[in-house]
Amino acid sequence: MRRGVATSERSKTMTLEEWAALDEDVEGELVDGMLEEEEMPTFLHELVVMWLAAALRSWARRRRGFVVGSKAKLAVGPRRGRKPDLSLFLPGALPALPDALIRVSPHLVAEVASPRPRDVHRDRVDKLRDYARA
Repeated sequence: MRRGVATSERSKTMTLEEWAALDEDVEGELVDGMLEEEEMPTFLHELVVMWLAAALRSWARRRRGFVVGSKAKLAVGPRRGRKPDLSLFLPGALPALPDALIRVSPHLVAEVASPRPRDVHRDRVDKLRDYARA
């Protein structure tokens, strides 16, 4: 099941800044300037994300780092923005806490890949390429 994206938002091109400024209830990632719908996470997906978050948070806390979840918007290219399931930042990575858009590469990004065939390329190729370039 996909999370809804407002039709008016989905059909127009936008900048990273416009994407970052969208209301929290407008879901989606920015792909080539277009808002792309996100998958609705399953119970198992959320269970895995929460387990990973707890493990990463424990590790990061000892190093004075922090972990953020999927509401954090990460610029991965001039017209591309992703919302990873988890992002880990170590001390000194961010000069200040960002308002809406993170333009600094995290030290680690975690995505729980979907087993659905229609999502395989996006989850295992497109997102991996975007994060590697960021």
